Amino acid sequence: MRPAVSTRQRGASTLEYVAMTVAAALVAVAVIVATPSLGFGQTFANAVCTVLQRDSGCTLGQWGGPAPEPTPLERATKGRYVALGDSYSSGEGAWDYTDDTNRENNNCHRSNNAYSQILGRTNTFEGGSTFVACSGAVSGHLEGKNGPKKGDEGPQLDALGDDVSLVTMSMGGNDIDFAGVVTDCMINGARGVSFVEKCRDKHDARIKRELPELKKKLIAQYLEMKKRAPNARIVIVGYPQLFEDNPDDNHRNLLFKEDQVWMNEKAAQLNAMLREAAAEAGVEFVDPTNAFRGHGLGSDDPWINDLSFGGPGVSRFDYSASFHPNAAGHEALANEIQRQLERPR
Repeated sequence: MRPAVSTRQRGASTLEYVAMTVAAALVAVAVIVATPSLGFGQTFANAVCTVLQRDSGCTLGQWGGPAPEPTPLERATKGRYVALGDSYSSGEGAWDYTDDTNRENNNCHRSNNAYSQILGRTNTFEGGSTFVACSGAVSGHLEGKNGPKKGDEGPQLDALGDDVSLVTMSMGGNDIDFAGVVTDCMINGARGVSFVEKCRDKHDARIKRELPELKKKLIAQYLEMKKRAPNARIVIVGYPQLFEDNPDDNHRNLLFKEDQVWMNEKAAQLNAMLREAAAEAGVEFVDPTNAFRGHGLGSDDPWINDLSFGGPGVSRFDYSASFHPNAAGHEALANEIQRQLERPR
């Protein structure tokens, strides 16, 4: 037989509960006064949960308050990560390419040292990751096939979907044929043969003319990316400048100082266009220029590959890695992107 509870005991319990509730309300008022930026529902719920010592099941939702907002990094990692782009995204020049993307296969040169793979190891993406960046890609490969020499891979944008929470991409350098610019400057630079068109004369006006058209195309593609991956943060990654701000003259007997400075200027113009395009489309942009200062070609610790005819353990003629970030450069790119993911600028 259950022992009876006296009226005095019941009254005491009621009084204690009322006192605790009053105390909770007083705490809530004090918190609201101290932190006016917080909503009443949230502060009251926190106070009541604390005073009543109800940790389990005492949620903001019970009191009508909003659920906690995810951090920027949580937003980026809650789904799948897709890495799009060209050789600066695939990891050309960082070596350790996956077997299915080496020279004997589709030549996309997707490196295990690429910045996207570093980000994948640094963070935990709940939906895993997809790596479709390909060396040699141009903006047309976002919505069109890479072609038979690239294994007939489908459009890069096909990798996107509602489950994607992060997209990164470097794209645009091949569209303005920056590789051709470097090659022509090595062949005939500022103080080269007078009766042959110099690289600056050949490309300066062309790049100035093509950048606005490329900007329009990229804005449309950024908007398409947002449409195909509506839940994703989209981060466009710019290009590092290749040479030091004040480079040595006649680099390796191939590049005059004037040409190195001019190519740095062209890279800056490309990045400025990419920044503007990203802003107009409402996506994010990371500029690695400052991070690479002191690590360009000609520095004591270059993060850019010099003219290369092979690679580690490679003896055949293959200069595709030239003037691309090495493994240390991709580590630096990953660090810049990681900062953006954690503290968007």
